[in-house]
Amino acid sequence: MNVDKDQRIKIVFRNGTVLDGVVEEWSNAEVKLRSLDGDSILIIPHPTEDIMLVKIMLSKLETKSDPEQNKTELEKKFDQAHQTSNPYNDLDNKNLADLKVEMAKQEREIIAQKLREHRPTSSPGLTNYKLPGKAAHGHTRTNQKPRP
Repeated sequence: MNVDKDQRIKIVFRNGTVLDGVVEEWSNAEVKLRSLDGDSILIIPHPTEDIMLVKIMLSKLETKSDPEQNKTELEKKFDQAHQTSNPYNDLDNKNLADLKVEMAKQEREIIAQKLREHRPTSSPGLTNYKLPGKAAHGHTRTNQKPRP
C-alpha cells in the first residue's frame, strides 16, 4: 500500500490507538507522519504488522492561517494608527481610544448576532432531568416497615 506525501490520513492500530497526521514518508518498512500542527513527527517502524486501518482524508489540509488575514477592517486601521501615532500626543491617543471603542462595539455585535442565529442541536428529550430515587409522585422511598 502506498500513500502520497503530504496527504492527511488517520491510522487505526491493532491495539485501538488512532493517529491523525500528514504523510512525510510511506514504505513497507517505515511510516513517518507529521502532526497536524507541524510540531512533531511520528515514526512507525513496522507498519505492515501494527496498522489495521488507514483512512485517507480527501479534503485539503488546513494550514495555519496568518493572524493578519483574520483581522477586521477596524483592527487593521487600529494597528496602522497605533504604529504611526505619537504616544505623547493627546489627539492620537483619543483617536486610538475611539477606534478601540468601535472595535469593542463591533465585537459585541458579532457575538450578539451569533447568539441570535445559534440553534441547539440536541434533542428536547435530553433535557428531562429527574433525581434518582424519586418516584413519579415526587416522594422518596423510605426504609420503614409497613404497618400491621
